[in-house]
Amino acid sequence: MDRRTLAGGLGGLALVVAAVVALRTGDAPASLRREVADGVEVVALQDPTTPANPRARALDVDALQISWNGSASAYEVRWNGNEQLVPGPEVELPGLDPDERVEVAIRAVSATGRRSEPLTITATPEDLYDDRWDDQLVGQADRFDGPEALDPRKWRVEAEPECLGLRPFGQGSRIDVDCPMAAFQSNTPIRFGVPSADGATGRAIISVAGAVESSHVRLTMLPDPWQYLKENDAQPRGAVSLDITTQGTRIVADPDLPRTGKQVQLGDAPMTGLVAGVRHRWEMRVLPDAVVALRDGVVVAYEPVAITAPVVHPRIRIDGGGFLDAFGVGGVPERVVPTEVISLARDAEVPQDAVAAKVVTPEPGNRVRVTDLALTAGRVAAAPPAQLVVIRKPESRPRALPRLAGRAGGIKTGGPRLHVMHEDGAKPPQPLPGRGRVLVTAEINAIGHRGIELELDGRRIVAMPTNEQGAGVPGRHEFWLDTRTLAPRSHARLKLSVLPADGGEPVTTETVFELG
Repeated sequence: MDRRTLAGGLGGLALVVAAVVALRTGDAPASLRREVADGVEVVALQDPTTPANPRARALDVDALQISWNGSASAYEVRWNGNEQLVPGPEVELPGLDPDERVEVAIRAVSATGRRSEPLTITATPEDLYDDRWDDQLVGQADRFDGPEALDPRKWRVEAEPECLGLRPFGQGSRIDVDCPMAAFQSNTPIRFGVPSADGATGRAIISVAGAVESSHVRLTMLPDPWQYLKENDAQPRGAVSLDITTQGTRIVADPDLPRTGKQVQLGDAPMTGLVAGVRHRWEMRVLPDAVVALRDGVVVAYEPVAITAPVVHPRIRIDGGGFLDAFGVGGVPERVVPTEVISLARDAEVPQDAVAAKVVTPEPGNRVRVTDLALTAGRVAAAPPAQLVVIRKPESRPRALPRLAGRAGGIKTGGPRLHVMHEDGAKPPQPLPGRGRVLVTAEINAIGHRGIELELDGRRIVAMPTNEQGAGVPGRHEFWLDTRTLAPRSHARLKLSVLPADGGEPVTTETVFELG
């Protein structure tokens, strides 16, 4: 799917303001004139309803998260002279003065760009920020906020080199993951100890934001020696994962772990999953008889299992893109164990500064074989798919990780989509009846456009402005086609074009259906 970074989201405020101001001052291309061909009926859209129930919180002393209730295609948010379009009922405003009282106005926006009356809320970041969230961590939390944010002593990364970058966030930046999959293996183990005041024997906390609708984050506690193997979709023996998508959060545990029957009261959380461009803080809290998931301090999921391993190794996996902000662990204090994992697809050498070395080999039946090596072993013969694991001195510095380059801000959005269905329910690829009507649904996922065009066999049948009161937003447009205007027993080609506000090249998609 063609993903494009468009105005909106973390660090993209200037892009949003520029797009909206251009539309309102006449610097943009001429407005698109509405056109609907004979035989086409536009399904009317309802005017947007004013959002309700505004809420404010703060993950940092200089940022606000504002959320509200609503079901619009998107929303326009204004504060301090800034303006931002967001695809859902939540936004994060970074780079604020901690003691500044900020008034935020939120308007629902329809698929044609019409705005609702505003909903307003006023908040001060410093009043809402709770700096006690990391009190129960061992050591300082990792803040992924610079070109060398991934310390190779503390992290091993499994990702394509161009996958990772730095996305603007307020006055700083955070790690941007822009690839199908990236895995971050922590070299700081979690050793479970005596239950603390909240009952936890250990914990891992991650602050992360989604990138697109398909974003997926998994935080897994791996027992030895699974932390040495490459990431895959199988659940390792003895492992427990915190699984986070845009749909919600759940705990996934190895079915062979002991079940306890523990009951945990869930909290009242309007949303429990990832949000594009908005950070949330998840905690994976390990109790003696359950593993509990918390989102911003509210319990959203749990699994009544007992982790049997005394020590686990946290791994973060991000699929479909995301925004990695911070990470920390709690439990009995443990030292960082600088580790390098070398593929044995070819011969490899045991480095001279190693304090331990072993060969780890995956085996059938979801098992792993570990063979300890003498430090004098020197060259190790190739033995794929085995891995050579090298443990180094605590003060050593393994192979450097890639330096992270800066990237533009903005929410990543998917390309447009077309769906076709006959009024009797028939859908492609089967032929559609040659009578009645065909419903064409155009899904627009972009922010900052001025209109859409729909073509049938090269002939424009719909031109629809989407910027009636400002820049266009994600939304759904539906059209009925009268089959009497189509040639019987033919193949019809539909092309949808989304026209950017700046007059640039349209983003297009096509589909073909057969008429019986």
